[in-house]
Amino acid sequence: VAIFVHLFFYMPGQEHPMTIDRETLRLEMTAAYGMKEGRLESGDIAVNSMTGIDTYSTAKQQYENYFGYHSAIENGDVALLARMTAGGLPDFAMDTVWEQLNDEYEGDLQMMGYHQTRLFQEMRSIAEQDGVTLHLYDRKTAFQQLYTFFATYGPLIVLLITVFMASEILVDDRRHKTLKAGQPMGWRRYIFHQSLSLAIILGAIFSVLLAVYFLAAGIMYGFGSPGLEVGAYQYDEGYRGDGSNFSTQTIGVFIGMSLILIMLLIYFFIRLNALLSLVFRHDILVMLIGFVILGFNRIYSGRGEEGIFGIGGEYFLHNYFETGLVLSGERNFLAMTDAYSFTGALIIIGVSILVLEMLTALAAGWMHRQKFEREVR
Repeated sequence: VAIFVHLFFYMPGQEHPMTIDRETLRLEMTAAYGMKEGRLESGDIAVNSMTGIDTYSTAKQQYENYFGYHSAIENGDVALLARMTAGGLPDFAMDTVWEQLNDEYEGDLQMMGYHQTRLFQEMRSIAEQDGVTLHLYDRKTAFQQLYTFFATYGPLIVLLITVFMASEILVDDRRHKTLKAGQPMGWRRYIFHQSLSLAIILGAIFSVLLAVYFLAAGIMYGFGSPGLEVGAYQYDEGYRGDGSNFSTQTIGVFIGMSLILIMLLIYFFIRLNALLSLVFRHDILVMLIGFVILGFNRIYSGRGEEGIFGIGGEYFLHNYFETGLVLSGERNFLAMTDAYSFTGALIIIGVSILVLEMLTALAAGWMHRQKFEREVR
């Protein structure tokens, strides 16, 4: 239901943040034309001492720029509009974009500058595509919507559902009389099978839902291209907003890396819930602790640039829960580093899973089957 509400009721009204308001453009174009003609009729074409350009030429250039945007919009030439937008917005439109960024990032000039650069980077990639459509321009194609999902809150949503579903991984089974009869396998093996089974089930459910979402979005707005380039960032040196630190990657690669990291994190949280179930033996408490751990990064800093006890943030697992911020490079921008990467995420998550496996094995030895069944009622 949520998928179709999003596609049928939310997405139709969405536009790209750099979309130019037609009425404002018309008024600005009329004003620029009047200024141009007024300068010409009055003969007031004095040269500006700062720019070295006469005032008539400045007004004429502004009018022609506005007229180009107006013609592209009125003629439905989305490809031309994308190329012109990628080259720079009119001042009044740029002011609107800046106001939107200011509202979203609460006056944080660093983040506002970062996302402004990303917007132009994104528009240049769109302009380079063959057969640019309005849906592609407005970021509505199936691949673009999947990218937005994984780059923003999608990973957190998936992991929140995982924590909720896995909170009863052991406790619920022990409460069912028909399941309390001995299992034909060892206790540790039983816990592992429960974890793996749930991971496979959740992975299958999420895959089906994403496939349905992708197909529905593709039918409505077009599928787009997995080769469309999106932003990436790795800090080198000097000013963090320097263009040399910004690069690109394809949507297909980004989505592929996101899926791998999210599947690993799903398994991690299922095993974490199994460990917490052995220790606390109460499903609600296990769920609440899982939520706190998942949200630790936002509780602690929310950005990922801060270390703990002098150790860089890139060595702590909580900074990798929001995989989109890692893969897009936003974590690198905030921390002024190049340490956050797909490879680094694989290592940190992999090591965390290994440590968790050892702790779970120890806990299963301490809280053996008979003791666990006695204490869970």
